[in-house]
Amino acid sequence: MATTVDSHTDNNVAADAAPVAARATKAKATINKHESILFKIKLQDASGKHVPVYEVANKTIGFLCAAGRYSACQELAILIDQFLETHPDFVIIYISLDQSVESYNRTLAAHPRWLAIPYNEPVRTDILNEWQTKGVPCLHIYDPVEHEIVTSWGGSCLRFNAEKCLDEWKKGREGVSYLQIVVGWWYYKAPPGVYKDMSDQELVASGFPSQESADTKKNK
Repeated sequence: MATTVDSHTDNNVAADAAPVAARATKAKATINKHESILFKIKLQDASGKHVPVYEVANKTIGFLCAAGRYSACQELAILIDQFLETHPDFVIIYISLDQSVESYNRTLAAHPRWLAIPYNEPVRTDILNEWQTKGVPCLHIYDPVEHEIVTSWGGSCLRFNAEKCLDEWKKGREGVSYLQIVVGWWYYKAPPGVYKDMSDQELVASGFPSQESADTKKNK
């Protein structure tokens, strides 16, 4: 029996494929040394071995700002490790807020797939300030081709849209919707009333990025 093709669905697939194709065309074997944050940092693996930045040149990168002593960071770390198992084109770079190099080493030992900025590198503080990281854990999603932060809501993406967020990030999208966040936190038993029946203005006041800021980022 012949299968009928829905032309509307066909058009949607083609529209989604266009940004991915454009990104692939733009991707280079080397990183732009003048624009990329990767040329401002050194990388190591969990064992302390130096890792050349070109090894992550064309992968989507999650910069995880965290400290192993906090339960919220430990919970997000579990989600990240599960995500890494099934997404080889995604990589984590740990920006440590641990209180000592011993704590830093323990965190990395527990997560052998992670890369990290060495503990004594002062650029850690520079990145935290530049990206206005005010709390942990915070998972910034970075596109090394476009040289920009796609979203700083990586943790919510993994919690509420793990199956589709990587594809969304590759298209320059934030990877999670307002509805997914609000409903997700409601099921996570957030404090009563905090994420329930809130207007867009109330969401922004609570720390969510506004729709205007999301549209501006997409149109850059």
